[in-house]
Order: sequence, then C-alpha cells, then structure tokens
Amino acid sequence: MDECIQYFKQAAFKRFIQAWTLKYQSLGHLGGKIVLNDLSTNEQEDLGLLLGLDLSGGTLTLTYTKFMKDWKQTKFGDIDFLDVLKQLQKQPLYSNDELKSIKQQAQTKFKQNILDTYKDIYAYDWLINYFDSDHLVNKQIIDNPDYNNLLCNVCDALNHLPIYQNKYESLAIFSQNMTKDPHYFDEGHAKELLLKGIEYIYNIDYSRNVESINETLYCAGIYKDDLSNYCYICHIQPNSIHKAWQAFYELYEPWNMNLYNILHIHSNFPKMPIFILENPSVFRNLCDFIKEHRINVGLICSNGQLNFSTYLLLDKLVESDCTLYYAGDFDPEGLLIADKLKQRYRHLNLWCYVESYLIHYGIKQDKISSKRQKILLNIQNSTLKNISQNIIEINLFAYQEGFIEEYQKSLMNFS
Repeated sequence: MDECIQYFKQAAFKRFIQAWTLKYQSLGHLGGKIVLNDLSTNEQEDLGLLLGLDLSGGTLTLTYTKFMKDWKQTKFGDIDFLDVLKQLQKQPLYSNDELKSIKQQAQTKFKQNILDTYKDIYAYDWLINYFDSDHLVNKQIIDNPDYNNLLCNVCDALNHLPIYQNKYESLAIFSQNMTKDPHYFDEGHAKELLLKGIEYIYNIDYSRNVESINETLYCAGIYKDDLSNYCYICHIQPNSIHKAWQAFYELYEPWNMNLYNILHIHSNFPKMPIFILENPSVFRNLCDFIKEHRINVGLICSNGQLNFSTYLLLDKLVESDCTLYYAGDFDPEGLLIADKLKQRYRHLNLWCYVESYLIHYGIKQDKISSKRQKILLNIQNSTLKNISQNIIEINLFAYQEGFIEEYQKSLMNFS
C-alpha cells in the first residue's frame, strides 16, 4: 500500500485521482467513466504505462469496469482502489449524500446547542424565528468558523438591553460591555443580527435608513451618538425646571438641542404651537421675529432631512398635545420631507402650502430630472400632491426664503 500511495502521488496522476474522487463523491461508489482531455506528455506516458494504452492522442476515456480489469493485472491488483483514494485525500472521503447528511447533522447540533444555552430568556424566541426564517443560517454554520461566537455575542446583547433597566447607553459603551470591542455592533453581520433581534422582541419593522436604525436601537435603550445628533430650536422648554432650557426659552435664543439634552428630559412640554422649518436661514429670521413680537410659539429647524434627535423631540411634543406646523421648500426633496412627516404625524398641519405661492414666488427650472420627477409623482398627501403636479406642469420651484413675509403674517395670528 505504501508503495502504491507513493506511486500515485506523482504529478502525472493528479488529475486521474481527482477524476475518480469526484466520481465517488457523485455516485456514492466507484463506477461510471472518466474523461481527461489535453493530457500532458507526462500524463500520456505514465497513465499509458499503467493502463497499457496509447494516449498520444491526448485524451483518456476510461470506464471503471475497464480500469478494474487493467488494475488487477498490475502488482497493486490486490489493493482496494477506494482505499488508495481515501489515503491520498488529506481529509476523509465522503460521497455527496454522506456530506449532505454530515452537514445536516452538524447544523442541527449547532442550533440545538445555541437554543439550549439561551432557553427561556429574551433571545430564545428570536433565535427560533431566526433559525426557521433565514435561509442563510445553514450556510453560515458550515462556512463561518466564528458564527457560534457571533450568535452568542448577539444573544448576550439581546439579553442585556439597557431598556430592561430603564436606562439608555451609547452603542460604543454597550458593545464594549458586551464584547470588549466598542465597535463590534457598528457594521456587518453583528449589527444586522442585533437590529433583527430588537425588531423581533419589540415587534417593530423599520427600513434600513439611518434614522430608522437609530429608532430601532432607541427602542432597546441604545443610541449611536448623543452629541453630534442635534437640531435647532427656539422658545421651547419642558415643564420640569431646567435652567439651561429655561434661559434659552425666556431669551428667545436659538440653540442646538442635541440627543443628550432631550434624553435627560423626563417631563412633558407646555401645550403650545410648534413651527418646524426646513431652512436654517428662515428659522433664524423667524427666531428674531417671534422674539421682537413676544409671540408664544416654538420653532424647530430640521436643516433639511430630519434626524433622530428631531424626531424624538417631535414625539415628546406630540405626547404633550402640542400643535405641529411644518413648512418647507416647494421642490421634490422638500415636498418629500413634508409628505413623510404628514404620514408619521397625522395631525401635523402643513403650514403655508398654498398653490398660488408656487407661481408668485417660483423660480423657473431649465429641466427637472426623471429622478426628481419620480419623487414628485410618488407624493401621497393630497395638498402636497397638487403642488407636485403643478411643479411638473409649469416647471417652477419655490423656496422658503421667498415665503418669509407670509410666515411672519401667519405668526402674528398667535401673538
């Protein structure tokens, strides 16, 4: 046997051995035939010598029955050729059916071990659902050597969400406490599984844009960044006495309220009108206006797309029975923001969305791209939809800076 193994380790027999190995894996036994094309000179000589064939044509076609007949005539004829193949492999030789069965057993054992570890705790029901619904699980079990560690980290995280203790914690600190790596849940599969687990536990379903991810994490008591996530506000303060908020409120001073600030407010806000503006320069102008006339309304500036701190503040204001008004640009992006806000806050008022303003303050556009036209065509709210259709028909955009006098006139009704 040793001599036979050394013999077949010669380079000229590499493809020959591979062909029969694949045949065994495919059939579950040795049989059928192999075909080797473009034989090298060495392959022609050594295989020809073994099989007693002229292979100068460069092709070998050989049935297993014929090979066994020739094999018996060699000095290795008493050796089982399957044993030769098994010893030439650096790992056990299995048929495809055997490999499938082995993989299935490994997958079942893997899942059961994880389920036994986390039985009857927060992550357990999610694990069952995840194993049943995600078609990539079985592939991960076989192909990813770190998959067990990954799932354990995610399950440990789901079992220790800060919200269980009515706390809020930054994602970096939470990751450090759970995995000793502050960036473990920042990206990739770990982040995706953590979000899926939170969504399952709290029965929520968000898209994968930044603000939806932030909201999902917040449901679990986790925030990504509480300082750089901010919005501009003016003349807004909570019912509870807070010196910082109170001073800005009384002086009508605009300031950047960040997520840290709003997370530390646990009371409602006074019931009052709140006006939300898309544009910072318009917001700045109206801050001076309500200060000059001592108008008791609050202002918020989203500075374009609303971020998580803005949404969180708006949620608290809605809970406090404040009346929300929103004003933005008459262009595709501005109308889309207004449309999304109206869908989220059903009682929000669209402020100064008057169709005649488009003609009066509009700016002629050379061309509206197909992408931006598609945004306009997908607007849902009827008021915004009418403005969108007019934009397409007359090719005009109108911006908030042109509406300042209209806003000021409207605000005087609240003085």
